[in-house]
Amino acid sequence: MWEGSDGGFYMPSVWYVSSMAELMLDVAQNDGHRTQQERRAATRSALLASAVSAVLETGASASVATIAREAGVSKGALQHHFDSKNDLLVAVVSSGWSDLTERFAQLDDKTAGSAGRVNALVASMWESYRQPTCRAAFMISSDPNLALDVAERLTPIFAAARLRLDQTWRDAFADLDVSHERLLLARRFVRSHMLGMLVQRQLPSEEPAPDDELSMLCQATLLILTTPAP
Repeated sequence: MWEGSDGGFYMPSVWYVSSMAELMLDVAQNDGHRTQQERRAATRSALLASAVSAVLETGASASVATIAREAGVSKGALQHHFDSKNDLLVAVVSSGWSDLTERFAQLDDKTAGSAGRVNALVASMWESYRQPTCRAAFMISSDPNLALDVAERLTPIFAAARLRLDQTWRDAFADLDVSHERLLLARRFVRSHMLGMLVQRQLPSEEPAPDDELSMLCQATLLILTTPAP
């Protein structure tokens, strides 16, 4: 499901399937002009996009057959790139966290005031959490039926992403007299609130556009950063 401009959520079929169709067409049309390495990379990207779509629609239990079919390849071709479904799920999570951290790496404006930097970070987090890869990564990571070995493989991926995000916040507010613990508190406060916003908007209830709620979140976060700890 996707969030619309009115704050409601809709199934991702139109936009996401259209994007996947364009990707499949690009793979087919350009296959004869690419090197073997480029063809492998294109097929892998198509499989990841298909896996993301399948996870968003049916969860981590999405079948390998469905993922391969949506990507326009055989199950054998899928297994050529990913030894198992678990390998594919781990790759989706890794892609989701990488997308999240890369978006933050682009926030390099240190000239804005504290409020402006908070607004930029919150806006980037909200946009990132709504991306298909990131949402699929959350769904896989929080699946109660996730195999133990997959969960163990995801732990270092999640830890590395968390460290990069923490460092982004430290760099963004290096000029403030605020402790490391206080910075982490602020970032995790934003994260927890946003995840709650996303979950709430998947429930069968009407939710307003997020702008006002995000604005209040920015104000609360700024207070955490600028109010001396007791």
